[in-house]
Amino acid sequence: MGTVSLIVNLPFGETYIKFKLELDGATTVLEPKKIVGIADAPQALKRSLLEPINSTSLQELAKNSKHPCIIVSDSTRPTPSGLIAEAALEQLHAAGVNENDVTIVVATGLHRQCDRSELTEMLGARLVRRLKVVNHVAAETQNLVKIGDTERGTPLWLNKNVFESDLVIGDGYIEPHFFAGYTGGGKNILPGVSGLETIMKNHSSTMIDDKNSRSGILEDNPIYCDIVDGARIAGYDFSINVTLNNEKRVSGVFSGDFESAHRAGSRFLEKYIMAEAKPAEIVVTTNGGYPLDRDLYQSVKGMTVGESVVKEGGVIIVTSECRDGVGHADFKKLVIENDDPESILEEIRTPGFNMIDQWQAQILARVLLRAEVIMVTSVIEAETIRRMHMTPAKDLKNALKKAKRISGRDPQMCVIPGGPSIIPKTT
Repeated sequence: MGTVSLIVNLPFGETYIKFKLELDGATTVLEPKKIVGIADAPQALKRSLLEPINSTSLQELAKNSKHPCIIVSDSTRPTPSGLIAEAALEQLHAAGVNENDVTIVVATGLHRQCDRSELTEMLGARLVRRLKVVNHVAAETQNLVKIGDTERGTPLWLNKNVFESDLVIGDGYIEPHFFAGYTGGGKNILPGVSGLETIMKNHSSTMIDDKNSRSGILEDNPIYCDIVDGARIAGYDFSINVTLNNEKRVSGVFSGDFESAHRAGSRFLEKYIMAEAKPAEIVVTTNGGYPLDRDLYQSVKGMTVGESVVKEGGVIIVTSECRDGVGHADFKKLVIENDDPESILEEIRTPGFNMIDQWQAQILARVLLRAEVIMVTSVIEAETIRRMHMTPAKDLKNALKKAKRISGRDPQMCVIPGGPSIIPKTT
């Protein structure tokens, strides 16, 4: 049987890297099943808000509201926050709520604050100009309120704007998440608008080490269960989540009770994103393109997709633009200041150790213990990548040459263009 040539587009920032493959039995491509975008997303949103999942309509909930807030995703997420917020505001207006009484809170978690240009890109100029829009800052204790503890003992510190609202609405998009199962749902409460102490406990080394803290797992996932508990305590009233196809078009809308709607959206998505894979010596993957591949910190998510397919001792190639560089300073510091992945894990697991972004370093170290990681980026200096225990490559061709030198002759190769948008299941 002859070989078949195939051109694969690997998302890289707002463009693509074209990759020509010879499909000869030694190379496979994993992609989600095609999801058709909704022709009229605004109308689908309106219908979902009027007929939500396990909840009364948003308009009905808003009838006596005086100070509602809308929690929106930050600039590292492709959530169509402007579209969702406009749909929510239409229902609030119909319930008699004045726009001037609405606060938009950006769920930054421990990410940096969004500047005005990013807010305008996310929400649209009209909303940024007319509404009160605030960035959550997890370390600003004066803007937090302690409201209780979760069943797992996580102290719940909540953004004061959210605490003082009488109707809490949130947006989100649902895709696999490398330790919380799926994005969306209660995540824009915890970690989105929670305090530093809350996030550190939820993302602790013990929670991250749990075998169920993995992509696509919700049942018995301690991090996800803690998030749900925290969001219930916080009084998360109404969630508006969407799924997106590979063109970033809305493919599904799931509104209502935050847990029920999130579960429904996750079940819908699961039908398209599970893919059987054979273990391979070389895995080529991405972080899904802009805005998910803005920095190396976020790109650990794409690495975990490769981790689930690569054979022990193999190579994971990650193409990720990283226009913002490495990203979080503490993550970079923790990785660089340890001599090897074993040392990173030893430090993080030391009783009493507590450092922002330790979970990303912990997961990176776990990946590096399984496979060598080759990074193809456009911004980060090669020496920085080496100091972070990875191998730099100037382009994909160079990365493949290095990978094949490590893996030997005739390696099995798996290519995963969508990165974190898929959940491989090895056979």
